[in-house]
Amino acid sequence: MNTYSNNTKCPKCGCSEIGEGVLEGYAAMRPKGRVFASSSIIADVCSNCGYIIEMRVAKPEKFRKKN
Repeated sequence: MNTYSNNTKCPKCGCSEIGEGVLEGYAAMRPKGRVFASSSIIADVCSNCGYIIEMRVAKPEKFRKKN
């Protein structure tokens, strides 16, 4: 899901075509101190120059503190 509206432009080149990519596998992020909880990383990327505009984890609930 792209979090940007249609009028969002790349801050580097001004292109308005923003795509979405996923980092998975060894690039997955995990909470500090936990080994088996990880999440893919979603990135919003300019389709013209490749600038990464935003990155976020796909499963933020995995980063909540456990009681």
